[in-house]
Amino acid sequence: MIYRRKTYKIKPEKLNDFNQFFHRYLYPNQLNHGAKLIGRWVNEAEDEITAIWEYESKEQYEAIEQGIRGSELHEKAQQRRRELGNLYIESRQDFLTSTLNCDSKVK
Repeated sequence: MIYRRKTYKIKPEKLNDFNQFFHRYLYPNQLNHGAKLIGRWVNEAEDEITAIWEYESKEQYEAIEQGIRGSELHEKAQQRRRELGNLYIESRQDFLTSTLNCDSKVK
């Protein structure tokens, strides 16, 4: 398994708009293409949202992303984003692997 950590830096006043957009467009599209959301959180200052997604492999992630980008819901989401303006200031993502099933022993 691999995990994708996606973090968005937002303006606190955009939190509700961003959450509504996520739940209406992003989350259903991810689920429809096989992604699994582990969790999604906002920090105390409400200026950063972090989501953790689980995939069997990097190849599965890439296949899911390709499917999403070719979907009708993705097109609708892009149109809605243009209407809403900037929902976030910046985003970043990285991939994580678990250390719980690691072969090395803790000393």
